[in-house]
Parts: sequence; C-alpha cells; structure tokens
Amino acid sequence: MMEEIHSILDKPLDQFALSAEFLEMVRINNFKNLGEITKIPVHELLKLPYFRYRVLVELMTILKFYKLESVLIED
Repeated sequence: MMEEIHSILDKPLDQFALSAEFLEMVRINNFKNLGEITKIPVHELLKLPYFRYRVLVELMTILKFYKLESVLIED
C-alpha cells in the first residue's frame, strides 16, 4: 500500500487529467509531481503564484480520489 501511495505521488503531473489553471500553476511553480506539492503546507501553497482556491480544491479532489488526503499538510 505504501509503495502504491508513493507511485501516485511520484507520477508526473502531465499524466493526470488537470485543468488549464492547475497546469499553469504547475508550470509557473515548476512542480513535477503531487509529492512535491504535498510537501508544502496549505497556507504556504496559497501564497504561491497561480495557486488559487480553485487549484487547492482540485488538488484535494485528486488526493481524495486516491485516498491520499491525509498527506496534505494543513498546519
């Protein structure tokens, strides 16, 4: 199970069905995978260029789909 979690978090972001807004945020902030994004606390993510509330909701939706919402740092 842990290996499966890591494979999802390490999967290149271009292999997910993402909105144009999410992809623009990824490009601007040079993220390669979900693991890079989830290492940053939510309050810091929201300070990044193009990381708006809709992008956060999309991120949470993806993580919930894979039952990974617990990896998001909310502090």
